[in-house]
Amino acid sequence: MPALVTNKFRIHNAKQFVEAFDEVSYSSGGAVTDSSGLLNSNMYLFIGKPTAWTDDSTPPSPTDAVANTHYENWRDMIAAKKITSSDVSHCIPRKNWTNNTSYFAYTHTAADLTSQDFYVMTTDYNVYKCLANNDTTSAGAVGTTSTVQPTGTGTSIISTADGYKWKFMYQISAADALKFVTPNYIPVDTVRRANGHLANTFDNSPGQNQFDVETTAASSGNGAIEVVHLTSRGAQYLGETGTLSGSPSNTSATISGSGIGLNTLAAADCIVNSDIYFTSGTAAGQGGTITDYNQSTKVVTFSQIATAPASGDNYSIGPKIVISGDGQAANARATVNATGSINAITVVAGGNNYSNATITVISNSSQANSYNPTAATLTPVIGPAGGHGSDAVKELGGFYVLTNARLEYSESNNFTTNNDFRKVGLLAQPKYANGDFATASVVDQATTIVLTSWNGTQYSADELVTGATSGATGRVVDFTGNNTLRLTDIIPAGNSTTAGYNSIHGYFTNSEVIAANTTGAGGSGASATANGSGAVTGGDLTRFSGDILYVENRSPVTRAADQIEDVKLIIEF
Repeated sequence: MPALVTNKFRIHNAKQFVEAFDEVSYSSGGAVTDSSGLLNSNMYLFIGKPTAWTDDSTPPSPTDAVANTHYENWRDMIAAKKITSSDVSHCIPRKNWTNNTSYFAYTHTAADLTSQDFYVMTTDYNVYKCLANNDTTSAGAVGTTSTVQPTGTGTSIISTADGYKWKFMYQISAADALKFVTPNYIPVDTVRRANGHLANTFDNSPGQNQFDVETTAASSGNGAIEVVHLTSRGAQYLGETGTLSGSPSNTSATISGSGIGLNTLAAADCIVNSDIYFTSGTAAGQGGTITDYNQSTKVVTFSQIATAPASGDNYSIGPKIVISGDGQAANARATVNATGSINAITVVAGGNNYSNATITVISNSSQANSYNPTAATLTPVIGPAGGHGSDAVKELGGFYVLTNARLEYSESNNFTTNNDFRKVGLLAQPKYANGDFATASVVDQATTIVLTSWNGTQYSADELVTGATSGATGRVVDFTGNNTLRLTDIIPAGNSTTAGYNSIHGYFTNSEVIAANTTGAGGSGASATANGSGAVTGGDLTRFSGDILYVENRSPVTRAADQIEDVKLIIEF
């Protein structure tokens, strides 16, 4: 049976994931809150795998086997840092505006819209949606490639001289650019909350500009027609632009009557059923359908308008555009060029509640035969629910989520700076040993052994060490202060009868010798003794608690004491 999982479903899941960073978690019946008082789920970015892959330049793909997602990732985990709601954003593929590039114009009938280049980010970090790509350019040609970078942050559609029309969607703030912009992705969000208020109120900020766009779109209603695509422009339509003379009224006016190019208005009533539209003066923005034209006096009679124009006001005459569909109140006007082809369509009113619409171009059938028009084909484009700009996440396909965790130096000695890592992932709702959900901003997940009686030879990163009594083994993360050894990949001795530091047989004990292989056997030869009661401590988190939601295998990431990394994860839903 044919079925479809829509992009809305993907976006819904992405939103649920983002919202999980602000949801309620419970420990012993109490809600866990962060320092700002938000009720949060506890999500951590973890790093692991200090030892090499078989080929470090080509890490293996992780698998979703229980052995991998539930066990192995815990064994080689080094440390984790909490991700807060401010570290998470919806994101979309980055599409920089580039000169002489063709961009896809939004249409409500495109089944693969999100796979098209229908939006751009400019050098100002403004994001625009392409609404039209073939209007007439300022030079009179039909637009094909974009040669003028869109600018501006207003709420109206932006027309550029290359024949493109754009809708400003939002601007990426400097802070978000630093945190969430990557070579391949940019952040996207909505700032108008369900209660109609701005998420963070800073006048003249990028958020305020976007809020204005979202609010304006919301007031226009659903199913508006804001753009008309010119599928074919036709020919030999009559029309002209000019300046009124005489004494115009709200039902008649004297025009020049010269027409455009060779298409003069030379016959009586040749422009009956066309539209006249006033573009300046007190009647600007009004227009009506022409009901009579006197070719000798150049007087046109038209359906009554509210305010009479004045002599000297500008006007435009073109074929009448009739929009039909299941909505109401959409209105558009056309201008023609020297050959009588439709030059451009201006939407006067978008109307609302359209889910389907068609356009009929009406001109007077009594035109002289030499001016019988070749019919144009115009396509009304219905905006998304809420209007263009009402919800950038939905409109631009924000079914990607980006998390950013900044690892600063050693993070209070929890993150090693003496070794590398090859694995990053997301861990949800891990617990401490006492059963409480973890809430600390940083946790150390390596097994730590405080040593004494050290033989003076440095333990080497990644090398295998063995407990002389327990038989347990582990891999060295780092050796600091000549007395503290941190290990991952702990493998207890299965046949041991000695209880370890955690009362489980086969784990390291608090008083045994911890030795590397000798140099002759490929080791450093380092050796020392665990320093008595409490010398061995496991990781801060209870192993195998919580859920590992995401794992990414990488080539080695080398760390240093003076280094800061922004670890970004992009998850596609």
